[in-house]
Amino acid sequence: MKRLILAAALVATVFSSVVGANAYAAEQLEADEVANEQVVSYYETGKIGTSVWLVDSRPAGKFSAGHIPGALSLPLDVLKKDPASVDKLGIPKTGKVIFYCAGRECMLSVDSAVIFKKMGYADSWVYRNGVPGWNQKAQPLLAEEAFVKKGNLVLIDTAPAKPSIVTASNQLVQLPLSDLQGDKGDMALGKLSKNAPLVVIDRGDMAAVNAVLENLRERDFRRLAYFPLSAWTGTLAAAPALTALSWAPVYGPGQISPKAFEEAVAAGKFLLDVRPAADFARGHFKGAVNLPVEELEKDFAKIPKDVPVFVSCASGAKSQKTFDILGRKGYANVSYLDAEISCKGELCTIKE
Repeated sequence: MKRLILAAALVATVFSSVVGANAYAAEQLEADEVANEQVVSYYETGKIGTSVWLVDSRPAGKFSAGHIPGALSLPLDVLKKDPASVDKLGIPKTGKVIFYCAGRECMLSVDSAVIFKKMGYADSWVYRNGVPGWNQKAQPLLAEEAFVKKGNLVLIDTAPAKPSIVTASNQLVQLPLSDLQGDKGDMALGKLSKNAPLVVIDRGDMAAVNAVLENLRERDFRRLAYFPLSAWTGTLAAAPALTALSWAPVYGPGQISPKAFEEAVAAGKFLLDVRPAADFARGHFKGAVNLPVEELEKDFAKIPKDVPVFVSCASGAKSQKTFDILGRKGYANVSYLDAEISCKGELCTIKE
């Protein structure tokens, strides 16, 4: 009987080891890549900003909307235009530097790491899973005050009757967690778009913040972040009465909704993919034409002016840059998609 128990335990141990190894191998980590678990460990042990420097290569607006706590913002285009901007970050040449952006399809972090290595930062790495990988591990994203002030988002405050962030451009829900998890939470959030940006107000208790974020994830909300009340420079006021919330996106000049872009794909419109050729080869929208944004200034004439042009990339950063470039070149009918895009062959998914 003891032999049977020992054999069973041995089989279980081997099975567990194989599964663990396979799970790690399934991530297919590159030589210069760090995994989700490593970045989470650096965050939880307080190493980010002390012995490990995390750099967000996305545009400043994306960083403001939600970044890994402790990360520094250095958009790739800023790094290319002004290499001296690196000095302002205060990262020692001997430091471990990790770059991230909008996921495995996003090359901003990869390109940033290459530049840093050439500048003498030998211990440079890439967190290729980026924000999607961080979200997959149910970790919090930190929003900036500029994002809250920009407006059109929903603030969640679990401190009833206390003065809070009340603005004309945002909506506020002030409920204790127990009520947020119950009928009152259902009433306030039940009809709200799952794509609405929700920001949890942090009053110095990250455990409470994480509990609220977990509840919101269970409700299938996708765009989540937190913001410290201590970082708010505006005035505070009494929260409004509880109401059912609604939300609709506000698009900037040239920006197009995922639905409208999908309709353009289905209709066979002119689709311009501005990612690097290697990324395009791995997958793209059916019928798309590839012209990397880096080649746009000299090759823009390849893009027709007599038809509507719909631009995409991996995260929206290069698409918006393309819209600006083509606008300066006299193109008047250009739309761009600001969203996370993942493609396998001609099967693409869009996540706003």
